[in-house]
Amino acid sequence: MNEQMQEGRKPGSTKATSRTKHVVGMDAHSRKLAISIWDGTDPWNPTKLKENPRCDIRQLRQYYEENVPLDSITIIEASTNSALLKAMLDEIGFRAEVVRSDVIADKQRKRKVCDINDARTLANAYIHGDIKEFVWTPSPEYAEYRDILFAYRDAVKETTRTSNRIWSICCRCGFDFDIKAGETKAASIREMIKELDIGGFIKERLEMLVRDYEHFLERRDELERLIAEAVVRSREMTALMQLPGVYFLAAFATQTVVEDARRFGTASKLAAYGGFAMIGNTSGEEEEKSRSKGGTGKPLDGEGRRDLKTLYCEAGHTVLNSCKGMKLSKWGMRLVFRGKHKNKAACAVGRKLLTYAWHIMRGDPTPNREDEAFFKRKMKRFFSVLGAKRMKELGYASARDFAEKQAENIYGHLPKADPTQMQASEK
Repeated sequence: MNEQMQEGRKPGSTKATSRTKHVVGMDAHSRKLAISIWDGTDPWNPTKLKENPRCDIRQLRQYYEENVPLDSITIIEASTNSALLKAMLDEIGFRAEVVRSDVIADKQRKRKVCDINDARTLANAYIHGDIKEFVWTPSPEYAEYRDILFAYRDAVKETTRTSNRIWSICCRCGFDFDIKAGETKAASIREMIKELDIGGFIKERLEMLVRDYEHFLERRDELERLIAEAVVRSREMTALMQLPGVYFLAAFATQTVVEDARRFGTASKLAAYGGFAMIGNTSGEEEEKSRSKGGTGKPLDGEGRRDLKTLYCEAGHTVLNSCKGMKLSKWGMRLVFRGKHKNKAACAVGRKLLTYAWHIMRGDPTPNREDEAFFKRKMKRFFSVLGAKRMKELGYASARDFAEKQAENIYGHLPKADPTQMQASEK
């Protein structure tokens, strides 16, 4: 990225730090763009230079090279393809930033919705200083990771939906049929259908659903292997797996949606982004309702990324149920013994895990070797996801070799543990 594109933007920051002379407002759609070019030298009396209410997206580069000054900044309203447009403009040397749509929501608008009016409003909002912060956009590498994550999420959803349809049809017809989405294989379902002696159209309908179920299972497993390979190649994602309850899927999702932890000033901000912020409003009967649901504290505000919240709540349950010797598990169980519902305790543990993830993604050093043995066991289990053959192709001779190398990346800066002290502690 050249110096002109870096001007007015601090590294790792999404805040607007300076003003440029020329400002371009852009209202984007899938094929057509509304572009409005302004001279903002005088912020109280900006001058409109040129407009194009229907610019073809395929001619964007040519239009910018012919009509837009190189020292300009383009303000794009956040939409489906805003990140793509920003990347296109960055590639040809023009600075572009994305802003939330609610930035101009309180501005006076015409009765009729008009794209060019929205483009003018965007440009003037920036010139007048109404835009304080830009929307962060992922890099091309992490944009691809996001596509993989969303494809995996969709495959899991379709697998669950299809298994629920199979179960529903069997229940409606009076058949005792037990199926667990993702765990029950298609061959096992076919065997159960055969044993139940189902005939007629119901049998044909079930066979069609089983074929769909098998397809989504294969797609899910294929994406899981793709995610696992990405985690093996990424030191940052592997480092997140030192957290108890966080396996390779959660590590991949966390690093993918966050990418750069420096854009969150504190761990609490990342927790809020992950859906673990308490509600801020306390008017009316809100607190009374939260108490009736099982607690004196305020409920979560329901904002943030639901995928991260789901993954870390599941991780919290794993810590409470399967990591009983760890400090974090003991802390969570103390909440349960004080009267907290176990789901709330798991949510609290998940929030702590996400704040720990913030420190790991920032590159803060691991403080001690307390969890090294736990991490190695997790790496040995992770080795089996891709299999010995694929791992050897990636340069790992065995599960032990893989675990040792990954542990060295995380704990290598720490002094070796004294064997005599370890024996004494065991006694």
